[in-house]
Amino acid sequence: MLNQQDEALRLALHGVRLDLYSDSALFRDYASSVFKRLLVEDSRPPDLLSRLTWCDGKPPRSPREVFGLGDWERQPDRDLYLKGGQAWWMRIDDFANLKLHIDASDTPTSLEGKYYFRLGNRKGVEWLRRLRYRRRLDALMSHRFSTLAYYLFYHPVLWWLSRQQGWHVLHGGAVRTPSGTALLAGMPGCGKSTLAVSMLGVDGSAMLSDNLLLYNASQVLACPETVLLDSHSLALAGAGADRLVATGEGRVFAREGYVPAEIEMNPCEPAAVFSVERGSHTLLERCEASACVERMFAGNTMAQEVRRIGIMGEVLDLAAETSAPEARADAEQLASGVPCFRLQIGPEEKLEELVTGLIVPAME
Repeated sequence: MLNQQDEALRLALHGVRLDLYSDSALFRDYASSVFKRLLVEDSRPPDLLSRLTWCDGKPPRSPREVFGLGDWERQPDRDLYLKGGQAWWMRIDDFANLKLHIDASDTPTSLEGKYYFRLGNRKGVEWLRRLRYRRRLDALMSHRFSTLAYYLFYHPVLWWLSRQQGWHVLHGGAVRTPSGTALLAGMPGCGKSTLAVSMLGVDGSAMLSDNLLLYNASQVLACPETVLLDSHSLALAGAGADRLVATGEGRVFAREGYVPAEIEMNPCEPAAVFSVERGSHTLLERCEASACVERMFAGNTMAQEVRRIGIMGEVLDLAAETSAPEARADAEQLASGVPCFRLQIGPEEKLEELVTGLIVPAME
C-alpha cells in the first residue's frame, strides 16, 4: 500500500518497530525532533508502517475520491468502510480532515493517512487567507503535527502493545524514586504533570510518564511524551524542573514543551497508587483499592487522548480481527497489591514539601 522509496524514520517503543514515512519535509523534521529518543537503527522488518500524505484544500467526501476504493463489504459506521482486513476511516473523531486507510491483511499492518490542510471553511477565500498568512503558513501547518503524530505513531503502537502484549492505557503518570515507584492517576488538569516533575527533585528519581501510562496486573510502563507546562506550573515544580530540557515546542494554554533529562523505560512495580485531585486544602488518606480503580477509570473516561486511543483501537480491531484484553481485572490486581491513597493538593501547597513530607514516606 505504501510507497517505500522515500526514506523512513525507524521508531521503536518497547520493542515495537514502526517505520514512519511522509511527503512533508516539515512533518518529518517535526517527528525526528519529537521522537528523537525513539529513533533506532534496526535492519529487522517493522511491526507497523505509517505514512502521512499532506494535501491542500477541502477533503473529498468519499473513500473512492481519497483512496481509490472501488468496492467494500461492510459499513458498521456511516464513515467507516471494511473489506478483507482493510478499513477506510473517513471521519476521525474531532479531527475530520485526516482520512485513514488501515491494511491488516498483510504483514506488517500499515496505515496510510491523508491530511487535508486549509485555513478556513468559506468557499473561494482560501487563496486570500494563504496570501494573508503566507509568512506564518509553516507555523500554522505545524499546529496539526502533534495530533497527526499520535494517530500515526502512538495510537497504532499502543494498540500493538495492548493486543500483542496485554498492556492497558491509563491516563496517569509515574515516577521512580529510591523509595519506590509512585503511580499518579487522575483526571485531566488535576496536577499530575506538575507533581511528577516536582518528584524529579528527589535525588535518584526518573520519570516514566506524566500523562499516559501502560499497566498490567503487576507493573507500569512508560509512554514517553512531551511534558507540557505553563510558567506557573513550572515554578510550582521547584527543583524538579531543573531536570527538564526545553524542546522549543509551544502548545495551547500557553504551555511549552519539555522532556525529562532521564526517562525510566523499564517496567516498574508501583510502591503506591495516588489518586490525584485539587482541593481547598492538602490531604493524603488511604483508600480502598476498589475506590482507587474507579477513580482510575473515571480519569480515562474524562481524558480526550485516552478516548481517541480507544476509538482508534476499535477501528484497528475491526480490520485486524483482534480485541482488547480485559483491563479492569488487571487494574484491580495492580491496585490491591500496594497501598492506595487519595491525594488532594491545596492551592498554596509547596510541592517539594509535599513530595518529601507525604508522598515519599507513604511509599516506604
